[in-house]
Amino acid sequence: MEGTSGNISAEELKDIIRNWGIPKGLLSIKENIEFKFSDEGIKNNTETHYRIDAGTCKFCLYDVKEEKPLFSMEFYQISDRLAGLMAVGKPIEKPLVLEFLYVHDDSLRKKGIATFYMKKIIRYAKSIKVDYLKVKPNTNADNFKKDKKTNALSQEELLRFYTKFSTREMPVVLVNI
Repeated sequence: MEGTSGNISAEELKDIIRNWGIPKGLLSIKENIEFKFSDEGIKNNTETHYRIDAGTCKFCLYDVKEEKPLFSMEFYQISDRLAGLMAVGKPIEKPLVLEFLYVHDDSLRKKGIATFYMKKIIRYAKSIKVDYLKVKPNTNADNFKKDKKTNALSQEELLRFYTKFSTREMPVVLVNI
């Protein structure tokens, strides 16, 4: 994955994400939640490679009291150079790619957490003036193999979930798996 060399530094992107806040479904434990942008200090998690740099981010909301991840999200912006290479003979497209959106704790699913962060990533995509948000919805991705699937969406429900966020102003383009 290649991030953009755009105008937003890693520190600025951290601030943007922290300013997104905490969804209502987690407010009761807000004082225990930290935004984690690296694997450092994360326990009880099979997800790894949390990171942030210009245009690329994988972060999680981590409950420091319970020592467990609650939610993870990964996204990146295609660099101008890579977009140009991919666009041979056609117009250059500049998507923001949503790679991963995951509520770890099945008891927290269907409480609006993923919806909250989808709205935030859509707003962010608009602010950095990308052409669309690109998503590859896959309930059978390796990341989810370990999931018990309690309160998890089916593939069809996942497609509907992402599609409902698509607007003319910021299309959500689903990529076939």
